[in-house]
Amino acid sequence: MKYPIMLDLTEKKVVIIGGGKVALRKAKGLVGTAADVLVVGITVLPEIKTLDVHFLEEAYRKEHLEGAFLVFICTDNLEVNQAVMQDASANQLVNDTTNQANSTFFNMATVTKKELVIGISTDGGNPSYAKKVKNEIEDLVDNFDTKEIAKRVKKN
Repeated sequence: MKYPIMLDLTEKKVVIIGGGKVALRKAKGLVGTAADVLVVGITVLPEIKTLDVHFLEEAYRKEHLEGAFLVFICTDNLEVNQAVMQDASANQLVNDTTNQANSTFFNMATVTKKELVIGISTDGGNPSYAKKVKNEIEDLVDNFDTKEIAKRVKKN
């Protein structure tokens, strides 16, 4: 059973292994968190290089994980993915984007409007369904008057 949480990543080291499209999506999502993000890949997309993250264009080595709080595995190389899983310490949270069974955590689809954050999860089982639900909830939330709701909450 999973336990949903939100993490404060301020100044925490987050390592993304892989430099492709999935790594780009993860890096973009982390940019506003004040995390210390490192992307490692033999080839790193130019879009990643424009983000406020560190990157190394080289093969994965165990040393890349030193001090990491979160680790995202975003390669299509099974050997590298397994090496990362084996090299990660017990206190590091690891997400293998290619195999949820290898993961100690996974991301939820989220909808954000001002101070409101709504998480949508299928326990990692059906990300495309979570994305569809997210799109429908976004349409609903767009109609929320968050200022009015906040006023009503303060009155109670």
